[in-house]
Amino acid sequence: MSPLVDPASLQRLRRDLGGDEAVQNRFVNDFLALWHSRESRLRTALASADLEEADVVLLSIRSSSRMLGAVRLENTAGRLQSTLKNRDLSGCRQQLPVLAEVGADTCLALSRHLAA
Repeated sequence: MSPLVDPASLQRLRRDLGGDEAVQNRFVNDFLALWHSRESRLRTALASADLEEADVVLLSIRSSSRMLGAVRLENTAGRLQSTLKNRDLSGCRQQLPVLAEVGADTCLALSRHLAA
């Protein structure tokens, strides 16, 4: 099973941000603050069969997860996005609880990182 957060990716992000820990922490905090709205937007999009909106939300989750090294969340969102590309809304809806759980676990891991 892939890790929730890859510490090397967080270090790389900090380097990419000029070594500024405060900027990195702000990025992490923004991710944490946006998680519930992203999850809610995805649920709404899938409930209303808005495939374009669901794809946009999943792209957002995947790209920010990749930047933070949130490996498991990125992979989970990728699987859901593949299901979406097959236009399998039922399959997408079935995967939402897993995405929600991995997202919550990832947020907890990132919060612990900030506290350390």
